[in-house]
Amino acid sequence: MDLYSVSPRRQNDSRRNSLPQPFVLRTNIGGRTRLRLPPRMLSTSALKSTGDSGLACQELFRVWKKFKMSGDQSAEKLDTMLQSMDKIQMTLKQIEVNGRPGDSEEYYAPREDKQKVFARIRCNIITVGDIDTVAQLFTAEIYLSVTWKEPKVKGMKREDVNWDEHWDPRIYFFNAVNIDKMQTNHYIMPNDDDDPDGIPDVRLSIRMKGTFKCSMQLKDFPFDCQDLTIKLMSDWPVEDVEFVKDMNIKDSIRLDTFTAGHQWKLWKHVLAQPIEEDKALTGAHRSYPIYHITTHVQRRPGFYIWNIALIMLLIVILTFTSFVVERGAPADRLSVTVTLLLTAVAFKYVVSQSLPLISYLTMLDKYVLSCLIFQCLVVGQNALSAVVEINDPDKEKDWAKWFDFISIIVLAGMVFNITIGFIISSLIRKCKTTNRMTKITAEYMDKCEQINQNWQTRQSNREASRKSKEERTIPPTEKAVQAGAAAKGLSWKRTSKETDASLKPEPSSHPSGSTTSQQTTATFAV
Repeated sequence: MDLYSVSPRRQNDSRRNSLPQPFVLRTNIGGRTRLRLPPRMLSTSALKSTGDSGLACQELFRVWKKFKMSGDQSAEKLDTMLQSMDKIQMTLKQIEVNGRPGDSEEYYAPREDKQKVFARIRCNIITVGDIDTVAQLFTAEIYLSVTWKEPKVKGMKREDVNWDEHWDPRIYFFNAVNIDKMQTNHYIMPNDDDDPDGIPDVRLSIRMKGTFKCSMQLKDFPFDCQDLTIKLMSDWPVEDVEFVKDMNIKDSIRLDTFTAGHQWKLWKHVLAQPIEEDKALTGAHRSYPIYHITTHVQRRPGFYIWNIALIMLLIVILTFTSFVVERGAPADRLSVTVTLLLTAVAFKYVVSQSLPLISYLTMLDKYVLSCLIFQCLVVGQNALSAVVEINDPDKEKDWAKWFDFISIIVLAGMVFNITIGFIISSLIRKCKTTNRMTKITAEYMDKCEQINQNWQTRQSNREASRKSKEERTIPPTEKAVQAGAAAKGLSWKRTSKETDASLKPEPSSHPSGSTTSQQTTATFAV
């Protein structure tokens, strides 16, 4: 199947003569020759640029117009192909826009009215994914809503607005390492009743999923609680834009989509607030608005307690078995203690692999190092015991035996204090963290309840305002009928949006015990 320059068998075949030769395809099927457009001419690989696709669309339109005038059935097929070419042209334009290099210059025009914009931000954390303690990264999927007043779109519909030509808050994620997906949409919100100027709101909705960098505080590891913060920033300075919390709708977080529940506990609260930039830290000449969205996760320490702390305690207890070996064989004693010491060093290496490179000691580090120091003291005691055994002038008093006995008591007291101190410190830190998170959650719930009450109040005010407007539009004659119906105990109801009204009496009990019903209808012409 190839392209050919077809010579028609009949000179008066206007359909074949009207087809441009590059668009004619000849196929021989069952001894019959057919002409049709080649499918590969509609592929994007055949179009070198958007200009070529435009010329192709114009050529197809010229052919389609001739076919339409001749009444040929092929015009319907060409009509479908022409629509396909339009879609291809739009796709190529989008590819051209998306394929621009990252260093291409883009100009963002400031607002014409020179007024400061207060961008109201609301966030919904859809998913909190994996949390990497070593790399200090976490993944999250969020929905972000940014709302501001825009007088230029007053009286316009969303479909009629070219958002590329309008002002944009230019929000980007300051601590995002990688953005897997992002979807943005613009909406025109109806005017609230509390705005006397009637300026509509523009809402920018952003749904994105990405990986974010966070600075973790690990002094209380493995009983720590981490702040997972998503930082927003605008390229406009604070003189032009200011971030504020949207008090019309509450921030929210979903706990059922949390994928790291076996390692962390996700608390049900979101702390969203604007942050004032410190020029002393940034060194910038101008300040830019920053907005932080923070949620808290508390580590579940079970893995580290059972697999590291408990094993270290058992190794320390086994170190006392070296005192069973007789004092006259110091090599056997030292072999036991040194072997257990090397085992403890291996566990210290495991702990280091679970943490980033930090310059301070965590709580688990302190416990493991205390156990290592204890084992080093046992090694030193074994060596000194051998020296005392050899140089003991008075064999009857057996000073080496007493030295071992006193050493066992002192070392046992040291192990007891280390273990009890670690347990008490762990409980205290865990209780403090839990109480602090519970307090933050309670404050978050109170604020959400306040926002819900304000929303219900606004809805009630809008409903009352709507009813008041309807009452002002009722004709005076209709009001009189309504008042008379109320005096007679009848319920008045408007039957349609026009001027018809009906009076329906309430069912009342007849003195004889039977129930009667009467209906009165009134129609007005306004």
